[in-house]
Amino acid sequence: MKRLASIYLIMVSLFIQSISFAADTNLQAKDGKTVVLHDDYTWEYVNSVTYNYDFSTIEDNQIPSFLRQGISVDRTIVVTAVEMYLQGWRYTMPVPKSAQAAWGNGDGRTTWWYGYWYNASTKAVSNSTPVRKKNGHYYGDGQDQSNYYRNGGSPSWPTKLEWLLSESGGVKPNSE
Repeated sequence: MKRLASIYLIMVSLFIQSISFAADTNLQAKDGKTVVLHDDYTWEYVNSVTYNYDFSTIEDNQIPSFLRQGISVDRTIVVTAVEMYLQGWRYTMPVPKSAQAAWGNGDGRTTWWYGYWYNASTKAVSNSTPVRKKNGHYYGDGQDQSNYYRNGGSPSWPTKLEWLLSESGGVKPNSE
């Protein structure tokens, strides 16, 4: 009987291990909430994102006061920036670490602190720009470069999204 029970346990564990989900799979729980299964084997309850903001007021070059000003930008980017801002995402611009470092200086001997994304609400971090998933939430890559620096010349110009969601630093995006 013990042998049969152990075989049963082994088969059940193999079955469970064989089940795999695509990255960020949404499932419906019995209580009506959406469960998101992430590819890193974590999960969370989420419902579709709702905002207390009137997106119909956004037009080209109409940047809300809570975003960084000073650039020309189309409506699509502003909508994305507002969504990310309302979910807590902010961007910290790369900062020169060495005295010789300056934006546009390609000298490989210069040193820079990395720029990075962080979420003020969830404390999540990301090296790459967070991506909007089916449920409306933006998710980063979880890579924390907040206290790291690199050698090798100036980083690339910030994107318009990085500019809008940062408080200071950097140079205006190159297309200005």
